[in-house]
Amino acid sequence: MRYYLAALASLLVLWQIAAYVVNKPYLPPFTDVAMRAASDHQNLLRNLASTLARIAAATTLALAAGLACGLAASWLTERTSANLLKAFILLTYPIPHVALLPILLHLFGIEASKIVLISLIAFYPIALSVMEWSQRYPRDLAALIYAMGGRRRDVVRYVVLPSALPGIVTGLKIALNTAYSVSFIAESLALTDGLGALIYDSWHRLDFLEMYAAIITLGAAGVATYAAMTTLEKKLIKWA
Repeated sequence: MRYYLAALASLLVLWQIAAYVVNKPYLPPFTDVAMRAASDHQNLLRNLASTLARIAAATTLALAAGLACGLAASWLTERTSANLLKAFILLTYPIPHVALLPILLHLFGIEASKIVLISLIAFYPIALSVMEWSQRYPRDLAALIYAMGGRRRDVVRYVVLPSALPGIVTGLKIALNTAYSVSFIAESLALTDGLGALIYDSWHRLDFLEMYAAIITLGAAGVATYAAMTTLEKKLIKWA
């Protein structure tokens, strides 16, 4: 922990030095940004709540769809269907999904399109990770379940899912990190509320103190989420 704190302190010191060297409005000192964040904390927290609500909803959808598709691509009884689903996921993964936002706006409206876009992009890390890790299960345990009269769903429940748990958590961590990045794009392109909209709006108003305060708030939320997921991962993997 002390190394992380030392790295953070070093970063803030470098920011402060760079601000005084550059001496331009677009790079204010960290101390000024911190004072602005403290005075404008209610607005920042209100927009943070909107962003977190979208990320939570989108990640829940992505997790459910990613688990279902990832397991289906590896465990469908009909291998042709499984291979077709796997090919579909791999084929659509490299598409720049952010470019679909105008279409999503027409299909789902302003608010729902943001959640759909975030969930769409967060879906792939989970699905790909589940596809990979669902094949890393102990075959002898699966054979034992079959020998005792178990069925395919018993193997998935008692062998495949516990074995795939590290991959599921890793995919979820990547998906959450991606969701924070995409939330800025979605909220800035379809302005209503949220930190992405606040960053974009303050940038256009040349209110750099508010812009940096919103960026720091969004970044802090992302770091906190990643730290929480890392703690959860250690507990779950130890349990598994």
